[in-house]
Amino acid sequence: MQKNPNPEWTLLYFLRFKLRLCGTKEACGEGGCGACTVLQAKFDESTGKIVNAAINACITPLCSTHGSAIITTEGIGSVKAGLHPVQERIAKSHGTQCGFCTPGFVMSMYALLRNNPEPTEQEMEDAFQGNLCRCTGYRTIMEGFKTFCKETAPSANGCCGGKGKNGGCCMDGFINDGESRTELADTLFDPSEFKKYDPKADIIFPSELQLNKNLRKQSLKFQGSDVTWLKPSSLEELLKIKQQHPNSKCVGGNTELGIEVKFKQQLYPVLIYISEIDELTQIQVCDNRLKIGSAVTLSRLQTFCKDLSSNSKRSYGTVLEALLEMLHWFAGQQIRNVATIAGNIITASPISDLIPVLMASGAVVNLRSLKGQTLYLYKYRIEPKLALYKFRLVASHTNT
Repeated sequence: MQKNPNPEWTLLYFLRFKLRLCGTKEACGEGGCGACTVLQAKFDESTGKIVNAAINACITPLCSTHGSAIITTEGIGSVKAGLHPVQERIAKSHGTQCGFCTPGFVMSMYALLRNNPEPTEQEMEDAFQGNLCRCTGYRTIMEGFKTFCKETAPSANGCCGGKGKNGGCCMDGFINDGESRTELADTLFDPSEFKKYDPKADIIFPSELQLNKNLRKQSLKFQGSDVTWLKPSSLEELLKIKQQHPNSKCVGGNTELGIEVKFKQQLYPVLIYISEIDELTQIQVCDNRLKIGSAVTLSRLQTFCKDLSSNSKRSYGTVLEALLEMLHWFAGQQIRNVATIAGNIITASPISDLIPVLMASGAVVNLRSLKGQTLYLYKYRIEPKLALYKFRLVASHTNT
């Protein structure tokens, strides 16, 4: 526990240099490679469930983790205490070479299993969209982790590409190396040697975080030497803070501001964390329109749209399909778990992923100040600075 965290610290910095937990690696430093992946667990009071999400520690502000539990690769197992089944299987399936990316793959798989103990192969592959490996070619990693998937009988068999006996398949048991034939092992590993995965044996969410109902609702202020971190508890409080600090920056997933601070040496003296304000985290269907709060994460929007598409008796047409298609290719799972829809819009980037879909669907941006304002998205794209008025912020989006 850090009583007065520095608002400029990232979670990765705190883990490695303050707690000396060096299993979590730093590689790209901008949330693109997944080497720094950890699990963030939060208690959702609205559903009464624990929300487990893989996140990039390199761009996660330490202050944003208040009230949540963070689990690193050291926390799930070690050689001394005993390996977790995820760690064991990536090792025994030869899924690691230099090992720098391994903790990230381990934690992405662990996060997936915490949410779904028997994932499909497609769900497993989607979970690794934000993890990169330059050594293995991914096959051995995938083969080892496929043993967790419900529809896969673990074959663990590779293929030589036609270099087997008499130019045939390596499944014949030989490889043709020109002058001699060498007998091959027919498997990469023996799945029967793996520990059985038991979800009940995983780390329990801390009861003190679950029982303390004030953690999410309380307002917070963390003061550093150059930066002040503010966490309002309501939209009204947020608007008042914006009026008092017109040049302050709102922070959600920190996927954009974090890059500006780290690589462009930008300094923002006042940061306002908005991802736990109830009014900004709601998704609703109103009069055949989808109303999306500005602090809704992309992964939550993706799940909501999938459920809406599969459970609703009425068709919402191509807009929903286009939105789901774009979200599938939007960054990696770790980024989608924290990035917000407002963050993607407010940057006014000409290469924004979602804005073309939202524009085509006739989306409307509702800007909130102490007076309020509504803006059509097509006009915002022509004059993006309209969204940067003092005292105003994106409150929600209405998708027709």
